Amino acid sequence: MGGSVKGPNMTQRAVMQHLSMTEWKLAHRLPIPAGEMTLSRLVLEGWIETEGKDHNTVARLTEVGFNAMRAKV
Repeated sequence: MGGSVKGPNMTQRAVMQHLSMTEWKLAHRLPIPAGEMTLSRLVLEGWIETEGKDHNTVARLTEVGFNAMRAKV
């Protein structure tokens, strides 16, 4: 997986804060707008994993994402 030297930006961090490591959540129902590009970048970095397509896309936080989200800004 990616593993950026730089941590998540504010939008990415906000999306990740609404995800869980144990429960899949519908991406289009997140309180933060998470477009395809935002989700793709989070997946590329290894911070989240996704399944499905379009309005059926579900996402959850990875352990790497949890650690990145908790890192100092």
